[in-house]
Amino acid sequence: MISRQRLFKCIDNTINSGDTVRVSSDYSQASILVIFINDEEEKTSSILITQRKKNLRKHAGQVAFPGGRKEDSDKNLMDTVIRETEEEINLSKDNYEIIGNLPNFYTGTGYVVTPFIALMKSTSNWANVIYSNPEEVEKIFIPESSLLLSPEFHIREKPPISSSMLMTWRINYNNENIWGLTARVLVTISAGLGLREFPPCDDI
Repeated sequence: MISRQRLFKCIDNTINSGDTVRVSSDYSQASILVIFINDEEEKTSSILITQRKKNLRKHAGQVAFPGGRKEDSDKNLMDTVIRETEEEINLSKDNYEIIGNLPNFYTGTGYVVTPFIALMKSTSNWANVIYSNPEEVEKIFIPESSLLLSPEFHIREKPPISSSMLMTWRINYNNENIWGLTARVLVTISAGLGLREFPPCDDI
């Protein structure tokens, strides 16, 4: 099980793991939320992930974490990810604790993304609360963290021909299309937890 203390340590370990800083004006700010869910009885951890609707203008059909682009009404990127998470899967901030954030990652589609790490509260009734926003989210799935974070499932490969990236990461999980930013964040968390070496992340 990945405890609160291990998540704090992971964040400390990843402080220098993000992408090389780029010209900020070239990218739109966004944030995502990586929510860990611990089962105290089974002593296991899971991670909440979504699949985006296939008719969206950007990142259609891709597996992703809850989150999105910063709006003018958001005070900061934490506000962004809290708002987006509630909009996408009906999960309010009362259900989880944000532990901290990883360094920024840049995408080939013009975003600079801050991943926030959260832990679902043991008192949360999250399983009876969450549902997919039918306009944005195709489905929600919650695999055990070991199936996403174990290095044996991490694949370094060429990206799809339509991508502007030079290389990408893919997570080999249950025929799900986990690649790009989502996979890069998972691989980085794996390294922060001491499960593997830190990966090269400058893919664009």
